[in-house]
Amino acid sequence: MQQKLNVSCIDLHSPYCPCMLAETNHCIMCSQLRGQSTCDCNWSGLCILYEKHWQPKICSSEQPTVRIEMETNISRKELIANNAYLLEFTVNEALAEELTKTGAFVFLRQPNDPEYFHFPVGVMNITGQLVQVAVEDTGPKTNRLLTSNNDRIFVRGPYYNGILGQPWIDNITCGTIILATGGMGQAPALAIGNKLLANKNDVIVIVAPGKVGEIFIGQKLRELGATVYAVDSLRRSGLGIIERLFESGRNIDLVVSTGPDQQHCSIITTMQNAEVNIPMAATNNATMCCGEGICGSCQRETADNRTLRMCKVQADFTQFAPS
Repeated sequence: MQQKLNVSCIDLHSPYCPCMLAETNHCIMCSQLRGQSTCDCNWSGLCILYEKHWQPKICSSEQPTVRIEMETNISRKELIANNAYLLEFTVNEALAEELTKTGAFVFLRQPNDPEYFHFPVGVMNITGQLVQVAVEDTGPKTNRLLTSNNDRIFVRGPYYNGILGQPWIDNITCGTIILATGGMGQAPALAIGNKLLANKNDVIVIVAPGKVGEIFIGQKLRELGATVYAVDSLRRSGLGIIERLFESGRNIDLVVSTGPDQQHCSIITTMQNAEVNIPMAATNNATMCCGEGICGSCQRETADNRTLRMCKVQADFTQFAPS
């Protein structure tokens, strides 16, 4: 339907490469670090095999660079929708700088909870070292953090693969973008909208309350300069607006969908019906547990029968087989 992104590892060229997947011969990018005898990589300017075997830190038996984990204080906890809270907390300068990247997210938990209580949450906004996230009370992990009287939390990060199609968002300038969002998808939509508007793009936002029952980013995006259509439902009203935008003859350069996979698929169908052949970026809704590609909870099968580790792999959403 549309141009595809080559599959790549989100941690490539970062301090976190080589990672534990390379150490255990399960590297996403290097065929030889997957146990094959020949090199069959898509050259990216970095030889991960060389980095693993011959760099000084590896020769000295140092462990691969691990994510930052720090304890901090929740400075703000505000109910913004049904069972959804806005949280603010401060992180150190090094982590704050990394969390400005598109698709960045962190793992959170209470300090007195076991490590397996960590859960992922995308960065909604960051100002200096102050991080803003939106968390929905959906189960025991989030409930423990949101209902506790203890305002201390552990933050682990940075992680980067919250958005599939990240290069399209990062590289487009002076274009016209449709940003469709609803429910808890509004949290990443604010960060994405901010990025797109900062790069002098014309951003048209279609936003619905979704399951959380509230639109909590509409006014902020208007203030940033976006054109915002607030609708009661993306399915009932929003898709019609998108269809009319395609039919209007406007030169749309990119579509971004932040929400559940059903929303992504509906937008793809709308694009197909309108015979629109442009890129679409989408939020990554894989189940994540470790965030490092080790546990396998995030694995997803593509239409051509490959299995990708979604916490690590940057890919095109249209490559995936229907769930």
